[in-house]
Amino acid sequence: MIPPLFPLGPGAASGAGRRSFVRVLFAAVVSVIVLLGLAPGSAAGAPAAENTVVSSSPDNGGSIGMSPDAIIIVFAEELGATNSISVTCDGEPVTLAGGAEVVDDTTLEVEVGTPLPQGTCVASWAVTGTVDQPNGNGNITFIIENDTVTTEPPGEGDAVDDGTTVDASTPGAASTPDATTIPAPTVDAEGNPVATVAADPAVVDLSVAGSGNAAVWLGRLISTLGIATLFGSLLVITAAWPEGVEYLVTIKFLRAVWIVAMIGTLLYVAFASAAVTPDGGGGPFSPGTWADLLDAGWAGRLTLLRLVLLIASAWAAFRPDRAIDPTTQLVALGIPGLAAATLGISRTVGDLAALGVLMGVLHALAMSVWVGGVILLARVVLAGPGDEDLIHAVRGFGRISTPAIVVTIVTGLVQMFRLDGGELFQSGHGRVVVLKTVVVAVMIFVAFSARQFVAQRLNRAQQMSVGLSSRLRRAFGAEAAIGIVALVLSAWLLAFTPPNVDAVSRVDYAVEQTHTDVGGIIDVEVSFTDDTVGTVGMQVEVKAPLEGLTGLDVVLTAPDNPALVGYRQSIPITGPGFAVRDESVGFPLTVAGDWIVTVEANTTSGAVVSTPQIFQVRDADGAAVESVVTPPAVSIVEVPVTETPTTEA
Repeated sequence: MIPPLFPLGPGAASGAGRRSFVRVLFAAVVSVIVLLGLAPGSAAGAPAAENTVVSSSPDNGGSIGMSPDAIIIVFAEELGATNSISVTCDGEPVTLAGGAEVVDDTTLEVEVGTPLPQGTCVASWAVTGTVDQPNGNGNITFIIENDTVTTEPPGEGDAVDDGTTVDASTPGAASTPDATTIPAPTVDAEGNPVATVAADPAVVDLSVAGSGNAAVWLGRLISTLGIATLFGSLLVITAAWPEGVEYLVTIKFLRAVWIVAMIGTLLYVAFASAAVTPDGGGGPFSPGTWADLLDAGWAGRLTLLRLVLLIASAWAAFRPDRAIDPTTQLVALGIPGLAAATLGISRTVGDLAALGVLMGVLHALAMSVWVGGVILLARVVLAGPGDEDLIHAVRGFGRISTPAIVVTIVTGLVQMFRLDGGELFQSGHGRVVVLKTVVVAVMIFVAFSARQFVAQRLNRAQQMSVGLSSRLRRAFGAEAAIGIVALVLSAWLLAFTPPNVDAVSRVDYAVEQTHTDVGGIIDVEVSFTDDTVGTVGMQVEVKAPLEGLTGLDVVLTAPDNPALVGYRQSIPITGPGFAVRDESVGFPLTVAGDWIVTVEANTTSGAVVSTPQIFQVRDADGAAVESVVTPPAVSIVEVPVTETPTTEA
């Protein structure tokens, strides 16, 4: 009988060993699922959804030149027979021509009749389901820029809805153009605002497809676990178990780990690119949108670099013998090592940022050696009894893992004091750090108990017996499971803004306004870098609501001027966080005078609008304008929709 090219494994895996591994794996999976239920974007415990609005005419949060003839709302679910739509404009009820009618199964329409007046109008709807039971209610909000009047057709040169102009002296009313919509602020792959000047860092929830944030979180977790296991396993094989490359089970394990890491990294890249491309661009799995990560700060660029390095790591993962060959060893370990190093570059802002990057890289590498190595031992080395090489592998891992544990602890403490200081219990980030510290402490206890057992029982052992491999597999399996839980908490930490990072502010804003609505549902701070005519940068900080925010716009209404209405800025935030538009791609405020700033939001309580506030824009020489400035007749001011390369603070 011809022997196989590779032995099947380090030893014949016993049935008890397989059952033990299954129990450890089950415990790890349960822990991940429990914490996943607590992760951002989780829908655990959410009530059943009522009917929701798919689209409307006028658009929710949009602006139109004049009153519509009808209000049309399209819903996600089939409508019942009893439904209603009522309208108020600037708080005053408006009489409509008739009741709401179901045009088809999911479309509700009401005729307006008498034109709606100029101002902010809210259409409140309430619908029933197919069994004629209440099935949801809410609002859509829209702005009517002008009163509807009957005039003669405009002459040549007058301003009309299509943006053309006519001579100002020609009789006829001029129609004001709608507000120009400016592209959303740029954010990076971690959700941090991107600016060419330093800016307040924050985590921004960019759930483009409803679950985008959870998808980014899950992809990052799987990618981190896979890359850490791959690098740690290759390093342990190189330093303590070169015989491992001769076993078929080792080959299969490393290939499976690489595939898992690739799946997680692809998910991470796909949904991170969707997060920084809020207006679409082909969907998250369209490689054409991935290039947007290059303009999303260092976090975005490192995300793409991680993918490239992982693809290159297949060279060693599918041929691990290259890691023990002196001629290829440096490259075979260096490429996965660089991929693992990118795991630690997640916080590039805050005090002592350079120190933070260094500590993060060292922490990621040491963690990979510790967690990746212990997973290799529990899954491969101790799969069953075997010869003396298994003894050497376990002893060698003990020598390697001890300094890795020390480096992991020291770098973790440095990062904790840098990011949280003494506010461990005063912030969400600090409380998760405390929880992770407890988990790591338990892992350290299990690790050193296992090392002590190894030192006592393997001191004079010549081979790995069935009983000994079973006991060690349980110990290292428990250590590996706790390590996976620690990685889950590390991924969760990136959804929080550390107190010390949140406290850092390097941008001097000339104007800061706090916007709230009458009911106190929203609390949004809008800041502008300058208050003179020109290009102005803006920062938007959402403080409330804590959840349920599905749409947010900042509207700047220009002073009374026939050439310019204003700007509408969509803010891709669904919870507390920041978004920044840098001055290089900011608002072209070409008209001096009193601009009106309002914040419009869609929440679980319906559509809300903040109390308007005045933003006084001065002349270029800094003088305040007392009267309205009317520039020469021009058409609509168009903001070029171009992407300006930016760098993260």
